[in-house]
Amino acid sequence: MSLAAGHLNAYQLDAKLELLEQERTWSPRLISKLEAFISSAPDVDLLRVNPIHYAQERGLKEAEVLDLFLFATKIGLFEMDWHLVCPHCGFIVDSLPRMNQIHAHHVCPTCGSERDYDLDDYIQVAFTISPQVRDIQYHHPESLSIEDLYLNYRLSKELICPVPDIPTWRDVVVHVTKYLGYVEPGQTVRAAFDMLPGVLRATDNRACIQLSGTHEPQTQELLISLRLANGRFQSDDPAMQPRSQTRNTAANQPVQFRYELEKQIPSGKVVIEIENQQAIKSALFIFNPGEKPTPVLSLKPSLSGKQLLTNQTFRDLFRSEVIRENETLAIKDITFLFTDLKGSTSMYDEIGDAKAYFLVHQHFDALRRVIRQHNGAIVKTIGDAVMAVFDTPIDAIRAALSMLDALNEFNATISQDLMLKVGIHCGHSMAVAVNEGNDYFGQNVNIAARVQALADCNEIYISSDVYDSTGVSEALSNHQVVSDEVQVGGFSETIRVFKIAPRSPG
Repeated sequence: MSLAAGHLNAYQLDAKLELLEQERTWSPRLISKLEAFISSAPDVDLLRVNPIHYAQERGLKEAEVLDLFLFATKIGLFEMDWHLVCPHCGFIVDSLPRMNQIHAHHVCPTCGSERDYDLDDYIQVAFTISPQVRDIQYHHPESLSIEDLYLNYRLSKELICPVPDIPTWRDVVVHVTKYLGYVEPGQTVRAAFDMLPGVLRATDNRACIQLSGTHEPQTQELLISLRLANGRFQSDDPAMQPRSQTRNTAANQPVQFRYELEKQIPSGKVVIEIENQQAIKSALFIFNPGEKPTPVLSLKPSLSGKQLLTNQTFRDLFRSEVIRENETLAIKDITFLFTDLKGSTSMYDEIGDAKAYFLVHQHFDALRRVIRQHNGAIVKTIGDAVMAVFDTPIDAIRAALSMLDALNEFNATISQDLMLKVGIHCGHSMAVAVNEGNDYFGQNVNIAARVQALADCNEIYISSDVYDSTGVSEALSNHQVVSDEVQVGGFSETIRVFKIAPRSPG
């Protein structure tokens, strides 16, 4: 792989950095560091930039760096990349420029694993330099070497290697590779090797086939003849058939696999012969994981789809980025915060619609600032109420406490006090598109709303799921916290909640 910088359009870079500087006030040298990165980084580093890694590597604030890349994308300096990472082979299942192109269910074209993806981890968001600013080789995957294509472009950069004494998952992939090469139209390639018990897979990044090696040895060389035609692997062997299989992870969790073709063969010498009958070249990858359990790979700290959806800057700048119609994307754990104003109806009667409307919208502005400061995002306002989401419960708790402080300060400047009621709950949910915006659906959204309804003037109610989350009880150590078992509307069982009593102003 060449490390030389790709073609840089210095005029475009200067023009877009000038626009970026005007978007908001940035920390000192933040823009100059980005300029140096764009100008001098190797091509591969400008492909799917992980903003969290970028911030950590330079000692910068993650929240500001994420805002930096979002604004940079809005003005055309970077392009946003939504990609799904297979947790069982580490290769990218799909890479998409828009959120509305994502669908949850996929079969990995590299290893054949079949699963529903959720927004918490394996749906990732990264940023690639715009070709108008710097043209890098990864803008042209069709011209990449086969090693660059599979090991840099298609293999995720954010994998944590679970194999002791092997530094990277990339090294593991190289170790199990039996064949890696382009097959030109009309060309036939042969790959010969000793087949050990376990699995061997072949892919052209569109579909996957598997040979399952048994412990029964063979003495003669076995020839497996295949062809690539019409975007598919084909075989004249009646034993080679489409199949689904279940394999277990090291933790004995089942994983479903689906193969375009599969066959059991004895162990021993094997030759795979593949003819490309298509009009385009094929990128062939044959690898031999053997008998090892199906891995479940973890990712380095990265920007997940869930984290982006809980970011206010993203929601403000990319209002058209919504989940596709009739699609639902699961979220394993997200925190909901609901607020409402107590006595707002009587306030409209007492001071009139115009003054009350003005105060309510000032309160919305104050809440929006607090929510943004604590890494959350407003999903919607309903009358005088706010629904917001946070990546973690501790962020929501800190936001709720700051909301009450901010409202106390605001009340000191007006004659008619506003009284806030806050409720917080966390759990799994479904992200959906509603009224051309991203919203959330599920029982935990309803519980969060019911928990908020328990609160009185300047009170915060939280569920036990929130209270038991990392850092929450410590953050509340200086507050009066009272627990209770309550019945909430729409649910047959009682739930445990905690009331955080109001603090006196000043």
